[in-house]
Amino acid sequence: MKKHLSHRHAWAFAVLATYLPMGAIQAQEESFLDGIWERTSINTVLRTDAAYRTTGRRNQYNQNGAPYQNVAVARQAYVPPTLLLGVGSPDGPFPGLLPATNWNVPIPGISDTVRRSDFIPDRNQELNYFTLKASTEITTKFSDNFQFIARVRALFDPRLYDGFDAAEVAQFQGGIADGGGYRGDDTGRPNYFGAKARNGKNINPLELSSRNYMVDLPTLILDYKYDNINVRVGNQQIAWGQAIFLQTFDVPNGLDLRRHLVIDRAIEEFEDERVPKLSIRATMQATDEIVVDGYVGKFQPSIITNPNTSYNVAPAQFYKPLDNYYLHNYDWKIDYGMRAKADYGNWGWSAFASSRYNPLGAFRWAKSGINKGLTGGFGALVETAYMLKVPGCSPEAYNPSLCRNYDSVGAALAESPFTVGPAGIYSADEWFAAAGSIRLAGLDALNTVIEEFPALQDIYASSVNDINEGKNLLNTFFLGAGGSLRGTIEREYFREEVFGLGGSYVTSSDNEWLNEIILNVETQYTPKRVYTAPSLSVGFLKDDEYVITAVAEKWTRWSAAFPAAYLVFEYQHRSDSDLIGLNLKGYNGNDGSDQQSKNASGIGSANYLVFAGFQPVPNRTFVFEWAFLWDIQGGLLAQPEVQWNIGNGLIMELFYNYTNGHLYSNPNKNLIRAIDYADEVAVRFTYQF
Repeated sequence: MKKHLSHRHAWAFAVLATYLPMGAIQAQEESFLDGIWERTSINTVLRTDAAYRTTGRRNQYNQNGAPYQNVAVARQAYVPPTLLLGVGSPDGPFPGLLPATNWNVPIPGISDTVRRSDFIPDRNQELNYFTLKASTEITTKFSDNFQFIARVRALFDPRLYDGFDAAEVAQFQGGIADGGGYRGDDTGRPNYFGAKARNGKNINPLELSSRNYMVDLPTLILDYKYDNINVRVGNQQIAWGQAIFLQTFDVPNGLDLRRHLVIDRAIEEFEDERVPKLSIRATMQATDEIVVDGYVGKFQPSIITNPNTSYNVAPAQFYKPLDNYYLHNYDWKIDYGMRAKADYGNWGWSAFASSRYNPLGAFRWAKSGINKGLTGGFGALVETAYMLKVPGCSPEAYNPSLCRNYDSVGAALAESPFTVGPAGIYSADEWFAAAGSIRLAGLDALNTVIEEFPALQDIYASSVNDINEGKNLLNTFFLGAGGSLRGTIEREYFREEVFGLGGSYVTSSDNEWLNEIILNVETQYTPKRVYTAPSLSVGFLKDDEYVITAVAEKWTRWSAAFPAAYLVFEYQHRSDSDLIGLNLKGYNGNDGSDQQSKNASGIGSANYLVFAGFQPVPNRTFVFEWAFLWDIQGGLLAQPEVQWNIGNGLIMELFYNYTNGHLYSNPNKNLIRAIDYADEVAVRFTYQF
């Protein structure tokens, strides 16, 4: 296993090394540790967060809120074309002999009506979120120039909500199977904090986490200042951007979505969501006007939500993606980048270049590794038919109608992404709805999995020409499984070069409203960015992407009695992806809301508007905040908040998350549709001592 730095990684370290003056740290005459306790400060913050659901809508990505959860859906089995030896098929051995037989010949007597709620116990979760948090920051000054900073964070979730438990469906289809990698997030109760790769190892090396608690070190650094240079070495978050909701320059760190997704207090600007990384960061005041900032760090990916947790954003009918962070040695990869900023009076500019692994990664179909056969009477017939095929045909003589490459259907399924098990996809209608909800193309994903995993062709799957044929194939497979099938995907990471350029201007005017407005324009360009393909193809999708963000900020006083209010307006245009990083070609499908199966056709671009700010009252006992995110395709997230400074270090914050992905137009064209179940009132108590 290769565990040394490449030449370009070594070059990046060398660039940062130029910041360090020779002999900067010298021995002191007195003991280094003399008076250490007097030079140490400790600050502790205790916090509790809770969010209460205010509508009857449920998270469509979890078992109890999945599409068609309470809808009866008819299923009919069809004769696989390979069983008919391709008679009538243009690609078969006897083209034109009979009418086309591609998934349109029903099997008499093999049909039923299925309702997910007949298998999945109902759970009406009213409390979305409740955590207890303690955070302690320790700062030790060894000298005027040299200090140590550490912050330890601990969260505990007492699990006051009643979520899905895999044990409750163990009596169906042999239960949810384990194997092929770490499946602990799928085979038990909801895991609120665990974040593990497919080998079961924590993705974040400085974190201890489990189902209902986590302890980590978001900050653990040595900080050194000398003249015009500041160097920080250790585990840290690197904030290059300050925009609310939007990221353009803010590329060094991924995001941790486990706790409150991205709908926590918006004004905090990802303060609690950035994933820390082991890194070296150096900042230099090159001239009176120019600041240069660079970093080299260990690659750390974004952390996605777990199945059946309150803010999960991936269909729980699939296994949680197997993460290849350790399997393919991404834990030994290095990110690096450099940024420069300059201010000349009212004008300014900024630029950056970064070489990194995209922290979101890209997802694709993967082999399940789970050997589990079909269940039920129809499944037994399929198993029998499969065993009648000739085993071990040579590649030259192989024909899926007559030959088989595996000892059983279960062995073939182990070499495909599909696994027999409950709480998966039960019907073709649900398949297309689940695909649309996660920005995938249901028909393309079906054909892709069949074409890229020959084991499925070995058990009678074949490509389809349209949605109707696709639905017939899917329902046949679900009936053969004896209920539902679960899918397996995996996450890979890819290096990308990201470039940014920005400019700023502070207005000057006799008009109070037009005076001292801080205007910023930031652009980002990434050539050949790798995305999840809407088909989940193993070949992924590549596109050049550009992002343009315009921001206007202003401090203004409504009267002499009130402190200044802060106002910010933002606009962002994205050419190829949404705010999460999913490619726009997967948009405009169907999420089940209109109960019509549709293949995603994509949208041309994504555009977002933000209006946010805050206004303190005269004695600052109360601060009123607001943040609005508008997807111009018809989605809105509104977050009004009031902060009450009670005194003696105690603060109460009360805010409401209003989410609506159905304002107008097709809801499958906007981002907010993915979270419009999350209408909630949230409260936070913070005590600092």
